[in-house]
Amino acid sequence: MNKSTGNMYEFVDGRWNPVKGKCLYQCSYCYVGRWGQKQNPIHLDSGELRKNLGGNNFIFVCSGCDLFHPSVPWDFIAEVFRVAREKYPENTYLWHTKNPARAIEIPMCQYPKKSVLCVTMESNWYFPNISEAPRFFDRVDALKKYTGRKMITIEPIIDFNLRTFSRDILECEPEQVNIGADSGNNHLPEPTPEKIAALIEVLRPHTRVHLKKNLARIYKG
Repeated sequence: MNKSTGNMYEFVDGRWNPVKGKCLYQCSYCYVGRWGQKQNPIHLDSGELRKNLGGNNFIFVCSGCDLFHPSVPWDFIAEVFRVAREKYPENTYLWHTKNPARAIEIPMCQYPKKSVLCVTMESNWYFPNISEAPRFFDRVDALKKYTGRKMITIEPIIDFNLRTFSRDILECEPEQVNIGADSGNNHLPEPTPEKIAALIEVLRPHTRVHLKKNLARIYKG
């Protein structure tokens, strides 16, 4: 397991990247696109699969590649789940995706017992030149059907409709919402500090809100 560093979630203990390769979402802001592996085909990393993940850790799985992207073979996903479930069952695993529709196809009994499905939702407005990931409403519809522990990450936060964005997020019943900003100077259409404050005010009575350090660039609250 690689220790958590840089612009990671402060609440995780580390990263585990057993599947690597080029992500086909082509998000314009993605830091992974600057890595040397960006042109490699999707593949299982045998070295990562053999890593000692310890016990009682909170592990961010596939921080550099969406495990539930359609290009990832089912047998890759099954092997990652098997290792986590059978070898290191005491850990909690953060399964991060922009494609929860595929994640919910997996029976809950196949997930490690301590699992959290975290879905990125940058905005509820459609910006076709920013990402080729599934649209916001498809992510919401799928996440509502997931019956385990859930988080939502709004990062990088992009301008949104406050009323409908907050409503749809809360209808997913996440235990925590993480909010972060663009760290790569990608000139995204960002909301005003006042709009971010209003979103936080609506969410906080109903769920934990975790503000990432990079949000301070546009929101000082």
